[in-house]
Amino acid sequence: MRFDTLLIANRGEIALRVIRTARRMGLRTVAVYSDADAQSPHVQAAHLAVHIGPSAADQSYRNVAAIIDACRRSGAQAIHPGYGFLSENAEFAQAVVDAGLVFVGPTSKVITLMGNKAQAKLTMQAAGVPTVPGEQGCTSVAQILAAAEKIGFPVILKAAAGGGGRGMRVVREPAGLPEMFRQAHSEAASAFGSDEIIIERAIEQGRHIEVQVLCDEHGNCLHLGERDCSTQRRFQKLIEEAPSPAVNAELRAAMGDVARNACRAIGYTGVGTLEFLLDADKRHFYFMEMNTRLQVEHGVTELVTGLDLVEQQLRVAQGEALAFGQDDVAMRGHAIEVRVCAEDPWQGYLPQVGTLGLWQPPEGIRIDAALHSGSAITPFYDSMVAKLLAHADTREACALKLQRACEDTTALGVRTNLGFLQRCLAHPRFIAGEVTTDFLGKQDLASAEWAHAPSPHAQAAAALLLGGAAGSLKTPALASDRREGRSFWMRDVTSHTAATLHECTATRGDAPDQLHLQCREGHPPSRQKPQAHQTHQAPDATDATTPSWRVDNLLGGADMGANGGTLSFALDGLWRRLHWHRDHDGRIWIQDHANSHVFERVVDFSSAGDADGKGGVLKAPMSARVIAVFVEAGQMVAKDDPLVVLESMKMEMPMLAPCAGKVEKLSVATGAQLNAGQLILEVAEHGDANDTKATA
Repeated sequence: MRFDTLLIANRGEIALRVIRTARRMGLRTVAVYSDADAQSPHVQAAHLAVHIGPSAADQSYRNVAAIIDACRRSGAQAIHPGYGFLSENAEFAQAVVDAGLVFVGPTSKVITLMGNKAQAKLTMQAAGVPTVPGEQGCTSVAQILAAAEKIGFPVILKAAAGGGGRGMRVVREPAGLPEMFRQAHSEAASAFGSDEIIIERAIEQGRHIEVQVLCDEHGNCLHLGERDCSTQRRFQKLIEEAPSPAVNAELRAAMGDVARNACRAIGYTGVGTLEFLLDADKRHFYFMEMNTRLQVEHGVTELVTGLDLVEQQLRVAQGEALAFGQDDVAMRGHAIEVRVCAEDPWQGYLPQVGTLGLWQPPEGIRIDAALHSGSAITPFYDSMVAKLLAHADTREACALKLQRACEDTTALGVRTNLGFLQRCLAHPRFIAGEVTTDFLGKQDLASAEWAHAPSPHAQAAAALLLGGAAGSLKTPALASDRREGRSFWMRDVTSHTAATLHECTATRGDAPDQLHLQCREGHPPSRQKPQAHQTHQAPDATDATTPSWRVDNLLGGADMGANGGTLSFALDGLWRRLHWHRDHDGRIWIQDHANSHVFERVVDFSSAGDADGKGGVLKAPMSARVIAVFVEAGQMVAKDDPLVVLESMKMEMPMLAPCAGKVEKLSVATGAQLNAGQLILEVAEHGDANDTKATA
């Protein structure tokens, strides 16, 4: 069926991606949007846009009736589902067809078949595709334990109806299996509406290799090479590349033939991906699952093949035969993609929300994003906010190019994983092409290897901005009319072990446009509230224990305003330009190469992180929904017992008891929506004569 108007049932960067190709093909485009996305770029990019409901995805982007009605209202004849949301929902695909519309993807029958991991595995086995040893249909702890003993530890639990790392748990010993089964069971039911769990042998030191396929309605089935997606956290991909450094031409042909035969066996049409695990000897591979949609990482395949996969999807959906054969497909050069996520890797990849005050993408590479300065990062959708993709003649050149791109990206106002991604790309194991799926899980992010302390330029920039000296060197707020300086305390709130305090003092230098800046790390002599300003003698430049820098050539960029811009200056003769942003709390964000650091001016030290306080303070770390409560008021708990489980940006976060004691003031219930910092409950520390309370 031919169509001239296409509705994209998605949001953000993938909606923009589809709109871009559809427009180039001469199609009219229709966007849909929730309350949270009314001002989003994909709405502005489409010819038409239809409001489909509240911010929550299940009331908007997963609302089948609202999306089909949007087609009626806009005149759209076809729907592209993107990825996520309803893209692999067989009922949605069938409802689209029943409404007389074209679904850009395979049939609902194929989606149903491959959407359930258990059924897909049996189907692939019948087609001669190698699969990982495992058991399906386990519904009780006893069945899971029996299956695990038969398979052998370690094992992995998977949600049969889902993907993307949800409902997946690796278990190494029998004692941990009941609790891991409970967690996987609960998460699968919440995420996919089905609590069915399958159990498989965990392939140690394996690689995640996926094969891109493209099939039409005329019997043509092609593979477009492989992608290596082994750099993962919590079974979710962070870096993808094509081709894989672990796959040679012979293995590529073998995996490609298996993928093509599998597609023929199920009558597949459109773009899809078969995911495999390649074992440590790089000879044996095992089918994991099939994604019956466009993948997040499709761009790396496009960069090495020169094909537009969205264009191919749209042509196949209109009944066209592929215009090329398998022998015409060639992989040229190397491509790598990183997923920029609003999360903090140094806090367990905790999702982040807020306003992205300053966004400036790098030049010279492909950027798939729907961001701008002022973008709201909400808790309603996935934490991935952008993708950076580089292409070069060699893998080494490509990795280096993408490292520089991470450093040239500015993302301030919400913490992201940009600095972490840059470290991954520069890691010796990644450079050597030896990353396996367990790589990140074995890294100690608190070690010096992964350190991300602010540079002297970042510290100095924060001090200049917080102290007011960045406005003019001729009348700096940090320096008095005399040679004596005035100081203040600032705190580096990027640190996750303790709030790092710096006493900042500036005095005039020898030249009119020069300052001597000192940022002494330490703690105030007491927790008493100090004066906002204190007078000090000029810093001793010979003090080897205290950094003291000469600042000159200080300039604000042309775009510098009250809440952000660029700041350039020389520090002891080394000149740099840094991007900065002042958020609504008055904190200063500094982009320091690929890292972002947050500094605030401190007057009251009562929350400065002194080590002599008792108990712990654990509140809702971000906007989140309560999906489970395991305790009641008055209940005794042990330290690190799971008390509550929160969900935000498709990630579950168990909140653990900060100490042994009795639960008091239970303030939440299942289903409650929490704001960042909101009280959940209190635990009265057990055995403390003063009845010390820890807030969770």
